Amino acid sequence: MSPGYLIDTNILIYYLNGQLTQTGKRWMMDVLVERTCLSIISRIEILGWKGHTDASLKATEGLLSKLTEQTLNDPIATLCIGLRRNHPIKLPDAIIAATALHLDLPLITRNVTDFRTVERLRLINPFEL
Repeated sequence: MSPGYLIDTNILIYYLNGQLTQTGKRWMMDVLVERTCLSIISRIEILGWKGHTDASLKATEGLLSKLTEQTLNDPIATLCIGLRRNHPIKLPDAIIAATALHLDLPLITRNVTDFRTVERLRLINPFEL
């Protein structure tokens, strides 16, 4: 089975904090059963948060262990460079978008505004399901 989605950091945070809608939460539970991916940048962002308690860090690590992590490689870096040259996009978002494009996966995010200008990038916002 090939991966079906790339998940953005903000959705991981909403999921862990129980902030998704009921529909979004049910949908995410199904998504997490599939081989869902995340960018290495999302792991850095979410585990690097200074506000973690021991319990929240353990819960986060447990969730991340269910996901397939995509490292930063030359093809993703090349796509990221093109995105940064052609779009007003922050570096972490460019890496995440380039990862989704490289893997040919839709990106699950609430941050659709920052990604909307990226051609070929398919976006899914679980808050709008």
